[in-house]
Amino acid sequence: MVENTQKAMEPCSDSTGRGKGKRKRVEEPSSCPAHLGTGKVPVTDAPPRKKRMKVTTSGCTKAIKPNTFDSLYSTGVKLGQGSFGAVFEGTRLCDGLQVAIKFVTKRDSDCYVQSVDDDSKSVPIEVALMLRMSNPPVDNIVKLIEWFDEPERFILILERPQPCIDLETFLDSNGGSLTKTMVKDIMLQAVRAARKCCQRGVLHRDIKPKNFVINTDTMELKLIDFGCGDWVRRDGYANFAGTFKYCPPEYLLSKRYHARSATVWSLGVLLFRMICGYHPFTTAKDILEGISYLENSQSDECWDLIHWCLQCEPAMRPSFQQILLHDWFESA
Repeated sequence: MVENTQKAMEPCSDSTGRGKGKRKRVEEPSSCPAHLGTGKVPVTDAPPRKKRMKVTTSGCTKAIKPNTFDSLYSTGVKLGQGSFGAVFEGTRLCDGLQVAIKFVTKRDSDCYVQSVDDDSKSVPIEVALMLRMSNPPVDNIVKLIEWFDEPERFILILERPQPCIDLETFLDSNGGSLTKTMVKDIMLQAVRAARKCCQRGVLHRDIKPKNFVINTDTMELKLIDFGCGDWVRRDGYANFAGTFKYCPPEYLLSKRYHARSATVWSLGVLLFRMICGYHPFTTAKDILEGISYLENSQSDECWDLIHWCLQCEPAMRPSFQQILLHDWFESA
């Protein structure tokens, strides 16, 4: 389970017993894993098992084991299906806390890293990344409350802001694009989330509207779904993972990219998408043409930032701090 969360998010039991379906308590990983593969792998939607009582051969009813997922949470309607798992509404039984529950089917290709507190144990890379980002928690990143390891799947218990929808749905409900005033607020939060990830050595690698949720009352944004993520590496990455429309041109040219510059590229694509209502690049040719493809665009401060983030040469793109200090965020 994750430590240092708010009191309302603290697990209801202090048990750390290990066994089938037991909740896990893991410290931050100490080393980086090998590469995670060439991209997303579809996962079959496996509905959560709801066996709350077990009938014995004698006809007597036996309660499920305590401190397992089924004893602590109930599962509601499905919220979404990603490439690495399905997400459902959920409720913590002891206090009624509303959560999101992500079920991830185990695969032979899954990447695991060693647990710091127990060298004989390993944790899935997605769990390790979320633990790193949840301890201490970050305002614009969804928190991992705890997780469970079962024989055929692992289960992530995540905070669920209410009311909220994913940013893609929010954009669609507003006609596909937003006013620049609204985009400024959302973009600032997205950049802060991405910067905090890199500061903690985490590469999200799939920044896009679908992987943000937005509170429709407060406009607070949170980054979700670290299923494509990896640790930040100085020597970069030779395998692409994420969404092709957000792929940086350097990967297409040299089959290599680095965490910060690739993340800034994806933020530029995100900004374009929120302003224009469509993606700037849909093919490899579009991505490689880059700035020249957008030369006829407007020339105000917003477009200046978009062009800066979408420089074909990675070294020419701004840092996170330069984005946050850009004149567009100060303009009326």
